Amino acid sequence: MRNGETYGISGSEDCLYISVFTPNLEGSAAVMVFDYHDNFRTGYNGTKKYSPEIFAEENVIVVTISYRLSILGYLTTEDGVIPANNGLKDYLLGLKWVKENIKSFGGDPNRITLMGSKGGGTVANIMLYSKQASGLFNAVTIQSGTSYEAIYFPENAKQFALKLAELVGVTSSDSQTLLEELQKIDVVSLYDKESDVLTSNLDFYEKYQRSVFPFAPIIEPEHPDAILTTMPENGKIINDVPVLIGFNSREGLDHTSYILFEPKILSSIKDFFVHFPIRTNFRFDVNNTAFVDYKEDIRKFYLTGGYLHYNNLLEYAIYVGDTLQNYAINYAARKLANELNSPTYYYMFDFYGSFNENMLFLATNIHWGIENWGATVADELCYLHVCNRIRKNYNYFKGLVATQNELKVLKKMVRLWTNFAKTGNPTPSKNDDVLKRLSWQPIEKGNADLKYLHITKNFRMELNPLGAREKFWDETLKKYGNMAVEGVAQKVKEVHEEL
Repeated sequence: MRNGETYGISGSEDCLYISVFTPNLEGSAAVMVFDYHDNFRTGYNGTKKYSPEIFAEENVIVVTISYRLSILGYLTTEDGVIPANNGLKDYLLGLKWVKENIKSFGGDPNRITLMGSKGGGTVANIMLYSKQASGLFNAVTIQSGTSYEAIYFPENAKQFALKLAELVGVTSSDSQTLLEELQKIDVVSLYDKESDVLTSNLDFYEKYQRSVFPFAPIIEPEHPDAILTTMPENGKIINDVPVLIGFNSREGLDHTSYILFEPKILSSIKDFFVHFPIRTNFRFDVNNTAFVDYKEDIRKFYLTGGYLHYNNLLEYAIYVGDTLQNYAINYAARKLANELNSPTYYYMFDFYGSFNENMLFLATNIHWGIENWGATVADELCYLHVCNRIRKNYNYFKGLVATQNELKVLKKMVRLWTNFAKTGNPTPSKNDDVLKRLSWQPIEKGNADLKYLHITKNFRMELNPLGAREKFWDETLKKYGNMAVEGVAQKVKEVHEEL
C-alpha cells in the first residue's frame, strides 16, 4: 500500500455520488471531471486525498463522480442477468447528469473535460470509443493509464463470477441463482475473496504472459446499451476531441516497491517477470527456446550484466514500468495522434520536489538514493491538486519569501491543464503571465518522432520520451510476432539430412 496506508475496505455499496466544486454559481466556467482509481480495484477520487481548490483559482469547476469498482462494478455473468460494465454505466450516468445540470453551478456544458489518472485515464480512453458517451464531453486527459494496457478486457468473464461464488460457498452455475445467492452474502465477505480470484488465474498468466484483472471492463456483444464492443486497438474513435496524455518518469518504482523496500526478497524470486506491454496476437510456449530468447533479449537490454541482481534493481524498475504501463501509454499517444483529427498533446512529468507525495514515501524506505529520479505513480496530481496528506508542505512553501521551484512548477502545471479545459489547447497564448512564451506543440500526425513536453523545473519540448526503449519493444514484438505459428511464437528446430 502506498504511503503506509493500512489494509482494509472502505466505502459503501451506496456510492453513486457527484461532488461539484465551483468558484462561482454564476457564469459559464470550463469543467473538469476528475477520476482516479487504481485500475478499477481501489481508490477514491474525492477530496480526502486530492483537493481541487487550485483549479477554482483558475475559474475552472471540478466535478468528481464516485461509482462502483471491482466486484460491484464489474462482476458479470455475460448474459444480461448480471450485466457487464456496471461501473462504467454509473460513470456515464454521472456524465449525463453533469451535462444536463452543470449550468446551474456556473459551468459550461459545452466545455467538459474528462481528467483521468491511472484507472481513470483508462476510463477516459474508453470514452473515446463509446457511442454511449457521444456529446457528453469535449476533451480528455489520459494520465498514467490507458485502455491499451495488457491487463484489461478479460475474456470469459463469467468464470470469475463462478470462482468468487465458489470461494464463498455458492456452487450453482445458473446465472439467476448465482445472482440471488451472491446478493445474500455480506459485501465485505465478497471483497475479502477478490485477491483469491486474482491468484486463481495464474495459469492464464503462465500461458499468455499477461495478467488480467478479473473485475474490470470487458468487451460486450453488440446491444443498445453496450459501452464498448471492440478492443480499442481495433476500434474506431467515436468521440474525436483534443487529448492531453502522458506519464511520470519513474512509474516503475511504485510497481517494484515491494522488492526495493526488502531486497532480500530477490533470493526467493525463481524466475524473471515477463509480461507483454500491450495486447498482442501471439503468446509464447514457455517450453520453447523462443521464450528463453525473449527473456534473454529483455535482460540484456535493460539490466547491467544481463541478469537481475541487487545492484541493478533500479534498472529493473524501469523495465517493469515500461512493460506494465509506459510503453502502452507511448503506443496510445502515437495511435491517437494518427487517428484523431483533434490535436494530441504528450507529456512526461519528471520533476522531483516536496510535493511528490509518493516519491517522498519511496525515498524514505528505499536503500538507494533516488532524489534525482523524477516522479513516480500519481505524483503529478500533487502539482494539479493539493494532496491533503502533505498539505503542510504546501503551507510551508507558501510562507517563504522567495517562490521555490515546487510552486513554480505547480502554477505552470495548473495553468496548462486549465487552459486545456478552457480552449482545448494548453498554450493558446504567447503572452501568458505564468507560462511566458512556452508553446506546447501537439504530436505531428504520421511523424516517426513524438513531440512531448518534458516537465522538470524547466518546461521544454523534446522528442521521444522512451528513446531507445520504444524501438526495443517495437522491434522485439515484431520479431517474435513474425515467429508465431497459430498464435504461438516458437523457434522451429532445423533438421539436417545426412548425405
